[in-house]
Amino acid sequence: MTQPAGLRAAKKLETWRALRAAAVELVCARGYDAVCVEEIAAAANVSKSTLFNYFDSKESLLLDPDPEDQAYWRCRAAARPADEPLWDSLREIIVGCVGRDEPKLLLRKNIIVASPPTLESMWSASEPFRTFVREWAGCRTAGTDLDAFHLALVLNSAFAVVHTAYRAWQPGEGVARFEQLLHDGFDLAGAGFARPGQPFPDAD
Repeated sequence: MTQPAGLRAAKKLETWRALRAAAVELVCARGYDAVCVEEIAAAANVSKSTLFNYFDSKESLLLDPDPEDQAYWRCRAAARPADEPLWDSLREIIVGCVGRDEPKLLLRKNIIVASPPTLESMWSASEPFRTFVREWAGCRTAGTDLDAFHLALVLNSAFAVVHTAYRAWQPGEGVARFEQLLHDGFDLAGAGFARPGQPFPDAD
């Protein structure tokens, strides 16, 4: 008998999360380089081929967004008032989404500390979120006087705040410190955006 679509989706999500949990547990216990995909598959009670039906690599086991992340992103974005300044909305969406999963955030940072070359992979893995933010901002500003260049400038500045804060943050400082760096970065970068028709603030 064919399983209902909802049940199949629930079982796929359960397997996805079992693999993610196994990967996190093993990497936390032994370190990223000491764990192989065969061990992760065995810990999750699935075959290696099943693992690769869900994840492309060991990196993706730790970095890929949760299948339900996009629903959370949409809820977070939908909660922003329509008349809220774009920069303020971006701050609330990004800080809320980036800091949502504390264990994953700490694990990723610890992997980077142990293996700095993985930073580029970490940044690439967050592209789905950046794409979502770009699309949301494009819809939010459609029909306004904010042209494509200035929208891209605002978005790239927001992403630069995240990247800079993440590089500066050390996991031993706690996630609250990372969130503070994000807020500080948004404050500093936001102070450089003048309202239309007004000069940029002085550097001092």
